[in-house]
Amino acid sequence: MHARPLIRFWLVALYVLILRSAPAEAWPKEAYRAMVYDTLRLLPPRLSRVLLKREAAILRGALRLEGETASMIARDGVRGRLSAALVKDVETRIEQVVRMVGEHDSFDDTAYELGRLLRIAADLADPVILGAGRRDLQRVAAELYRYVNLNLTKFPLVHDGALSSPLGGASIGRLLVEVTSATRASVTPLSNAFWREGRIVSAQSFDFRSVPYAETSLNYSRGVTAASYLWLSAWAKANGDFTEYRFAPNKR
Repeated sequence: MHARPLIRFWLVALYVLILRSAPAEAWPKEAYRAMVYDTLRLLPPRLSRVLLKREAAILRGALRLEGETASMIARDGVRGRLSAALVKDVETRIEQVVRMVGEHDSFDDTAYELGRLLRIAADLADPVILGAGRRDLQRVAAELYRYVNLNLTKFPLVHDGALSSPLGGASIGRLLVEVTSATRASVTPLSNAFWREGRIVSAQSFDFRSVPYAETSLNYSRGVTAASYLWLSAWAKANGDFTEYRFAPNKR
């Protein structure tokens, strides 16, 4: 009679334990920094030049993601699927950027919000986050991040044309689902590559012809492409006007 509540209690306790065991950090800090500059490279030149002047504010946003959104990403990683709540959160953030442009808010504040959008796209392209519910991935997570640190400057920037663009009519939800699904597909190959014969394989064992190089570089480029699409979505909704004049704060 009391078995079901007890089972439910232990399942919740196990979920919390898994969530707490997820890494506090996602991509290494230098990866976020590189993603900022590579995302700017994928933008139209005029928009890229304007945002480059606020690179510090964008990076601050990319390195800080408030608790509730971070928790949603962590929960989705443990569950292995994208939630409607996270999609709604991203859509709300895009609308916030559009509103800030329309109200002539500080350009630095708007750039900061764009950095947060980049952070979400980057985290959904992170196999460690999307594999948070996979013990085989978590046991090699530290070495995988070490590999990223060692090879980050060697990753080519590749525009992921397989992702659906909101500018082409795709929904934000569809874009994020595609990113999440592709990242999840990389979890097993990476887990197998970094774990051989009962032990972790050193990050220094792999070169550019390896599975880790292929999977992590593609995940990186996927995150950058998705971030550029989120920024361009906001840009289009703001009538394509990301000029210095439009971002001048209102005089009150």
